[in-house]
This record gives sequence, structure tokens and C-alpha cells, in this order.
Amino acid sequence: MSEKNVVLNPAEKNRRKVIRSIAQFIIVGFLAFILIRVVFLTEKKEEETVPLINKDGFIALSYFGVSRNDSPKYVSKQNLEKQLELLEGQGYKTITQQDILDFYQNNKPLPEKALFLSFEDGRTDSSIFAQNIMEELNYKATMFTYANKMDTRDNKFLKPKDLLLMKKSGFWELGSNGYRLTYINIYNDKGQSLGVINENDVPNKTTIEYYNHFLMDFIRNQYMIPSETRQEMEMRIQNDYKLMNDIYEEKLGEVPMTYAIMHANSLYNNMDPLVESVNDKEIKNTFRMHFNLELGAYNDNDADLYNLSRLQVSPYWATNHVMMKIRQASKQNIEFEVGDPQLAKKWSVINGAAEFENNEMIITSAPSSEGRVILKEALPDRYNVNFTFKGNVVGQQSIYINYDEKDNSYIRIALIDNEIVVSEKLPGASVVEKERFQLNEIKWNEEEYAFNKAAVYSYQDTQKGSRIDDAEYPKNLTQKRVFNIAVNKDKIELNVDDILSETIQRNPVMQGDQLAMGAMFSKKDTTHEQYADDIYDTVIEDIVITDENNTTLFTNQYTNFNKVKYETTSWFNNVVDFFIETF
Repeated sequence: MSEKNVVLNPAEKNRRKVIRSIAQFIIVGFLAFILIRVVFLTEKKEEETVPLINKDGFIALSYFGVSRNDSPKYVSKQNLEKQLELLEGQGYKTITQQDILDFYQNNKPLPEKALFLSFEDGRTDSSIFAQNIMEELNYKATMFTYANKMDTRDNKFLKPKDLLLMKKSGFWELGSNGYRLTYINIYNDKGQSLGVINENDVPNKTTIEYYNHFLMDFIRNQYMIPSETRQEMEMRIQNDYKLMNDIYEEKLGEVPMTYAIMHANSLYNNMDPLVESVNDKEIKNTFRMHFNLELGAYNDNDADLYNLSRLQVSPYWATNHVMMKIRQASKQNIEFEVGDPQLAKKWSVINGAAEFENNEMIITSAPSSEGRVILKEALPDRYNVNFTFKGNVVGQQSIYINYDEKDNSYIRIALIDNEIVVSEKLPGASVVEKERFQLNEIKWNEEEYAFNKAAVYSYQDTQKGSRIDDAEYPKNLTQKRVFNIAVNKDKIELNVDDILSETIQRNPVMQGDQLAMGAMFSKKDTTHEQYADDIYDTVIEDIVITDENNTTLFTNQYTNFNKVKYETTSWFNNVVDFFIETF
């Protein structure tokens, strides 16, 4: 545009500025309202009158942290909400620490479905993102903290004024994880001793092979021989409890009455008897109950108040994974999340549970067995099926072609621990592996690594090198794999990620016209861990099944409208979360 055609209009320019300022003010004001509503405790817990008829026991759930979105370390606020809403909808009521004491000491019954809810590590984000959910459900939880975090400037951890305000709201009680999180007797994968290291100073976690927690053992030299006397060990551990007591008394006015030692499952379980004795004495002199175990979700009426158990919910678990864990431990009648009923009615759940949400189908296996769902509609001889597996790499995600439910025959294409395994099962016969294909190596970073190698070990153990094979992956590592499968009368064309392309011959004996999907835990997940998880979630995204005329037989893909709606909602939520995290 030439200079002579430019018309300056200050009034119009100012009018646009005013409109823009008003719009910005409205947006900022709305976000500020949401921020205040989320961050500050604006509600007071309403006390409910609940029939007390349960003389059997209660479930206990624990979360290490809550994040804005999906995270390798912490459960997302969306998943936390789904899990707790599902439990609340089934009649689960949260119980207090005093309720537990009365249950065991005075034989006072609990609500029919009793839930002890807790969050560990005293994280600020747990309080922020859990608060609204607890208000909506009228739930109460215990926030466990490390005493030494109260004197730091690290805003990731709640400070005394925050904790006292939370307690005053009625939605929170306070508990303790102890004084500090410090590791001792650390060895790397080369067998080298690294001594004693505070949590924040731990080097690359992928190289740490063995470690213990500060209260769990003698401090030992490079040959795993105690470098302190019994008296020195007792004084060190006693001093840790004293430091914890002093801080709580000064900052909170009292020591919380509930404890959860780090790490779980060690006390009263192969710990050095002398170390165990001093811990046992200090704990019983300081606290009135102790969640020492992380073995299952259920505590029955015979449980020891100082050896209670909680289920520590992993961030990568689907909602039905948590429900399956509760059912496994408690034998209670648990309902599973179904999701979209219109999609769900097109599939039969043979074993396990299935949730249909947006463009995903999540199959959760039952313990130590495969979860399996079957598409109800029979398929023609020729069809194409496209989808994405996006579950954890360590596990088995399967599609069954030519499936016949009556005689249990099929061709199975399974993604197992980053390999494609093709198997065949003829009527009345056993499963026979036909082909196996290795997929490209998956790159992963330290953030995705599950740092959980605390153990009882000897010097000889530390010199054996890494217990993890180089080809193995962290059990919480996810990876998308895009499958395109063309089923013909005599063969199956398989394509994975446009990298692997194979032709699988179709046995003419196979006459099944059904399609199924499966989920099963990996045996690798049980090799190195004492308390391995035998439940697995297959996540299947964007399923499209078409016939040879390209007519859609089934899909769970987003419609264009729903995709725009989803992306807009996600954008807005991210903006709100940004304000919460930043300010």
C-alpha cells in the first residue's frame, strides 16, 4: 500500500484498544476466579452421617503426587478425578485416622465401603489439584510430609502455613513420611560404592543399581561392612526421629499421629534386626499407627496398627487397573468404568474390563491372566483394520484375527515387549508361535525411569553388574505403534509404523469371522521385582475397520466436530493450568 493511501484514524485505533483491553480483563478475571477457586480453600467439609456397619476392614489408596497432565511420575488430575468419582459412585466413604484407631482399638465399625485416602511427599501440586475433587466428593485425605522440607524455599513442597490451613478446612489430616529422603549404601551398575546421597543429589538414576533408605540399614563401607557401631547406628536413627519431632512441634504444634516410612515393605521384612529394633521403638513411641506396607489395598480387622498396608497408585494405571487392584486385594464387588455405552455395547468383555473413552479403548487384564474383548459384529473374508497400540512397552497387546469364540481358534498378532509375535491356535490345539519380528529400539530418558531398586543385598550382589538387561525397558515407558492390517482369504498383510511390512499366510482351517483385542502382563515385569504387577492395560486408539468397498464397519475415531471440541477444551484447560502453575 502506498503512503498516500494510508489513513490515520486515532479514534478507531483507540476503540480497538479499549475493546481488546476489556476482552483481556474479562479473560484474566475469569482465569483469576478459577485460580482462586482451585488454589485457595474456599469450602468447609460437610460432616456426613453414615451408617457404621462394617466390621471387616477398609481399603487404603496412596498417591505420590498429582500433576496437571499425564506424567511418568505423578497421576494426572483427570485420572485422579475419574478414580475417586468411580469409587464415590459405588458408595465408598473416606475415613479418618481416628476412625482407624477406633476400629482396631475400640471395635467401632466403619462405613460399609471405607476408604483411607492419602497423598505422600507433601507436594504442593497434590494439594492444588486434589482440592476441588475432594470438595466435590466431600472426601477427606491425609497429606504425608517430610519434616525437613518445611524449612526449604522449594515451592514444590507445602509449608507449615499451607498445611495448617488445609487441616482447618476439614478436608485434610496430616501425616509424616519421616524427617528426610536420603539414600545410603548406594552402588552403581559397575559395582562402585557411592556412599550416602541426598535425594536431590542423586546422579543419573539409570546407573544406580542398589540403594537403601537412611533409616533402613547400617551405613556400610565399599565392601558392605558396617562403618558404624551399633551405638552409632542407634544414635543416628534416633537423632533423625528427634529432628523430625522438633520441626513438627515447632511448625505445626504437634507431631502427626500417622506414619508411612520410606521405603515400604522393609520394616519387619528381612531388615537387620538391630536396625529394625530401634525403628520399631521410635515409631511406636512417636506415632499411633503406621502404614508400613505397600502390598495391597486392603486392611482387614486382624491387621496390625503398626503394619498397615496401602496401595500406591502408579501414574500409568488406567482407572480400571486401580479398580482391579482393589478387587484383587479386598475381594469386594467392584464396578468397572465403561465409558461410552454406545461403543461398549458393540464389544463383549470375555475377561478383565474395558473402558471406551473418546477415541481410545482401554482393556485391563484380570490378575495373572489376559483381558480380552470381542467385536460382536461378524466380519467378512476381506477387510482392513487400522489402529494404534499405545500401552506400556513392557506388556502384551494383541489383536486376534479369524477368531472363533466357540472353539477358541485364532491368529494372534501380539506386540510383546517391543517385538511382534505371530501365533496360531487351531481348534483343539495348543498355541504355536509362527513368526517373530524385532521392532526398532525405543529411546527413553531418565524422567521415564522407575527408580525402584531398593532392596536387601550383599557385597557379592553389588559386584554382579546390572540386574537389568540392556534390551529391557522401564515398565512405565509408553510407545505408540501404528498398525495397518489387511485381511484376505489366504493371507494377512501386516504393516507397523510404515517400517515393518510382512505377509502372514492364513491357514485355510481358520474359519472364524470375529475380531478380538487382548491385554496381558509381561513375564519380564515379574523377573526382578519382589512385588510385581500382574495386571496390564492395553490402550488402543483410533480403530477403523473397513470392508473391501471401504465401507466403515466399526470406528472409535473422533468426528470432526468432537475432535475440534476436544482440542479446544484441552487448550483451555492448559491455559488455566498454566496460570495455576505460574502464579
